[in-house]
Amino acid sequence: MDVYSYQKMNSKHILIAGGSGLIGTALSKHLTAEGHHVSILSRQNKSDFVYWDLIEGVIDESKIKDVQVLINLCGEGIADKNWTKSRKKALLDSRVESTKLLFKYSEKMPKLEHYISASGITCYGYDEKFEGYEETDNFGTDYISQLVKKWEISADLFKSKVTVSKIRTGIVLSDQGGAIDKMIKPIRFSLGASLGSGKQILPWIHINDLSRMFSHIIAFKSEGIFNACANNSTNLDFMNTLAQSIGKTNWLPAVPGVLLKMILGEMASLLLKGVHVSNKKIQRTNFKFEYVELKEALKSLNLK
Repeated sequence: MDVYSYQKMNSKHILIAGGSGLIGTALSKHLTAEGHHVSILSRQNKSDFVYWDLIEGVIDESKIKDVQVLINLCGEGIADKNWTKSRKKALLDSRVESTKLLFKYSEKMPKLEHYISASGITCYGYDEKFEGYEETDNFGTDYISQLVKKWEISADLFKSKVTVSKIRTGIVLSDQGGAIDKMIKPIRFSLGASLGSGKQILPWIHINDLSRMFSHIIAFKSEGIFNACANNSTNLDFMNTLAQSIGKTNWLPAVPGVLLKMILGEMASLLLKGVHVSNKKIQRTNFKFEYVELKEALKSLNLK
């Protein structure tokens, strides 16, 4: 029996925190299509949402008593604003404090059996590892790696109660926003270029494969950490292939790293440094990626 037939026979009530974002929207549609009952935590007090307020620390208890799977996708965008002291606090609090609140209210979820936390692939540091970082490798010592470490440690609160899974996501390929939307805008105006050396590695995954991976982990109640990455590309290859996908060519020279550092400060490390990761662990669970070639993955999107 394949995972999708299994899912339809074993539909669950799934609650998603951060469900209105890029990943959450796609995941909600995917899980609903598989026959699951999906609820979204939202500050909008509507009948089809579960109301919560992180600042006030409250969740509507009346709608969560039957929840079996809790997915936490919360976290302010890493690259949305420069990493000032206040911004770093917001990045941490949006991840850790949301987890603590969900754990507090897990007492109101007697049927809860599985907690799944989003996480970041940028947790291994920036030292190159030719064969790719695996889930058992240590965290890096840089700021972003340590942020992910604190994020994942907070998820361990749930270990005393339920199965815990952590999905470390790479760049998500989607035509509904996210990193691709930002990367393709200058290309549309023939202003596209690689960044820095262009040799830095970008791990990526198609939005459909990411949704399927969550579904797979739910179906088989897979415990532990999993790298969500279908393949790795250099920044140069990624930007050139992205340009080709909309009939463009990147003719400008690479954007100098020193310029990006002047503009973005510490956050420039996200663009100038890369990480090569392995997806062997999730594949050993018999999960199959649909998109492993960047050209085909981008071709499947509506990027024109």
